[in-house]
Amino acid sequence: MVRPSYMARLASEAKGGYYPTPPKEMGLVCKKLRVEPGTKVNVIDPCAGEGDALKMASDHLKSEGGNIVTYGIEIEATRAEKCRSKLDRVVRCGYEEARVTPKAFSFMWLNPPYNERGGERAEVTFLRDLTDPVSGKLMNGGVLGYCIPQYVLTQAAPILAARFDDLAVYRFTDENFPVFKQIVVFGVRRAKARQGSEAREIREWLKELSRKEGLPVLDANDGVTYLIPESPAVKITFRGSVTDPLEVGGDIVRSPVWEEIKYLLPMPRKVSSLKPPVLPLKPAHDAVAIAAGAIGGNMGTHLLVGMTKKVVDRQVIPEEKGEKVIETERPRTTIRVFTPEGIYELE
Repeated sequence: MVRPSYMARLASEAKGGYYPTPPKEMGLVCKKLRVEPGTKVNVIDPCAGEGDALKMASDHLKSEGGNIVTYGIEIEATRAEKCRSKLDRVVRCGYEEARVTPKAFSFMWLNPPYNERGGERAEVTFLRDLTDPVSGKLMNGGVLGYCIPQYVLTQAAPILAARFDDLAVYRFTDENFPVFKQIVVFGVRRAKARQGSEAREIREWLKELSRKEGLPVLDANDGVTYLIPESPAVKITFRGSVTDPLEVGGDIVRSPVWEEIKYLLPMPRKVSSLKPPVLPLKPAHDAVAIAAGAIGGNMGTHLLVGMTKKVVDRQVIPEEKGEKVIETERPRTTIRVFTPEGIYELE
């Protein structure tokens, strides 16, 4: 007899492990989430797909008065492009390559690919990495929504038992549960890992749930909800490994170099109109103006170039005991005229 989990894995691999959360189930997930009005909350989906799941969660929290900013990571280009129209910030790469400020997010929706990686379920690898005590994305006290096939809970149990409080497990409704036996695990990130007998008891309880029939359904009216805390007041780095022209363009606009340029470049001068001289110009005045470059250049039929050089006049005066030498420095202006007929120098 072929196990349902094996058939589910084959179907998952055929789709690249991508299974968006059904809107009906995500709507029920949202009912488990609440936020205090005016709270600034950063939410993230490291496997965002087309962004629909996190968008639903964000809309729900906004309806309760939360100030929500959404962040999505999606490795597939087509889905990432669609995701950009629904979430505030999106990067196209794998979560392993994304440069993201750790512990900056109050809520993480994690619906990872359903397949195996190097002998371990991908769902477990994603959970371990993304809730890592040092580099994890979820803040201490942040809420996790973890969507996986029920049988994967056995492997995920040690991590969940060590890192999360207030754990609750629900299965999809009858409409969607038979397909992949999906469940949603809710939990609150602990500041310190749980150890000892308490961790062992929770771990065994979760493993038992991975085999149990008749799990509570997401639409169960049990009164369990999770308050999303305020996010840390930190500047969030959220960059992908793939060069994104839109991202680079935004970086250029926001670059602090523009402030530096204001001090490095001279201020624009006000344009003033030239006033006629009080007295008519003498030839010497014209020569100085040409030499300075104020007038001249291309004159149509000829090119007028002026230059000034320093020359030394040397005068020798005989005296009784020899001679006296007097050297006098003076500027000499030369105007060079370039014409089709030749080059002329005027002094």
